[in-house]
Amino acid sequence: MGGRIVVAGAFCSVAILTQIQAQVVEVPRDEGAKSAQQHVEAEGLIEQAEVAEPADAQNVIEQTNSAPAAKPVVAQSKPASGKPTIEQMRKAGALAAQRVKNEARAEQSHTAGVLSSQTSKIETAVARPIDRPVREAESMFTQPVRLHSEMAFTRLADGFDFPVGKPDARGYYKARGFRPNGHLGEDWDGVGGGDTDLDDPIYSIGDGVVVFARDCHTGWGNVVIVRHAYREAGMTRNIDSLYAHLQKILVHRGQAVRRGQQIATLGNAHGLYDAHLHFEVRKNIEIGMSRAKFAQDFSNYYDPSQFILSHRHLQGGGRSYRIALNTFTRDARIRWEKLPDYSRAHTGGGSSESAAALKKALTAQNSH
Repeated sequence: MGGRIVVAGAFCSVAILTQIQAQVVEVPRDEGAKSAQQHVEAEGLIEQAEVAEPADAQNVIEQTNSAPAAKPVVAQSKPASGKPTIEQMRKAGALAAQRVKNEARAEQSHTAGVLSSQTSKIETAVARPIDRPVREAESMFTQPVRLHSEMAFTRLADGFDFPVGKPDARGYYKARGFRPNGHLGEDWDGVGGGDTDLDDPIYSIGDGVVVFARDCHTGWGNVVIVRHAYREAGMTRNIDSLYAHLQKILVHRGQAVRRGQQIATLGNAHGLYDAHLHFEVRKNIEIGMSRAKFAQDFSNYYDPSQFILSHRHLQGGGRSYRIALNTFTRDARIRWEKLPDYSRAHTGGGSSESAAALKKALTAQNSH
């Protein structure tokens, strides 16, 4: 009988120990679930912190870090020996809480790093195309700009006259006219023929500024170009008048001249031709002495006589106007001193066209 009691007691002890062991094994499972739940809640708080204002975000994170760890759920049946199991449960709970805090901090640090990196990339991408023009603009303004040598003041023209026999070319005839892609100006001769008009006065056709005045050698001889500004159809327009084959130049670059003011004397390109004036009116004020670089038609030139006759009297003249001087950028490549000089190389004569025009002019003059 006593043996049976001992055996029964042993079985009971084994059953109790088995129950205690089962309880100990179940606790970490509950804590793991609880820890996972806390991790999900912590992620939700971090997401709230990302969209909140900076001060609110800090409060949310602090609340997450300072939140007390949840107490583990105790199994329904109490163990026979409670102290070791409770201590183990406390340690497990503390570890779970600490893990939640560490993961929350790690997630916060990672999120902040990603946002900082993205912000830095965005700022860099935006800054690069903006900074370069700013630096270029700054360097541009640090370079000296000599406006006084590039600009001049003139009076707006109140009309235009002929460059010889002012104002109506009296005593002269047009030996050659304007032809697109051919003769880009007009040749004016005195009705006396030959060199009878040598040294006759040449006049500016209107108010303007001298933008070119020098000996160009070759077939040009001495050349003067005057720039004019005038009002037409509500707009201010610019033209250049060119005077070539001159005997003497009486003006200089940058000088303001008036309508009908003498600027030169009629010449023969250092003896290359019979004395006459080659005269052009240009729409394009970039041509200068580089005619071959531009279309030789009405897109860049006016028929001189037609322009003057249609602009004898203009409104808005007399007012001061600032005008550019150095627009002949292609002329910078010309080495004037290397060009052939035909001084005193008189060939005489003239074209058959000039001779026919002279005969016609003399006939018209005698008929009056």
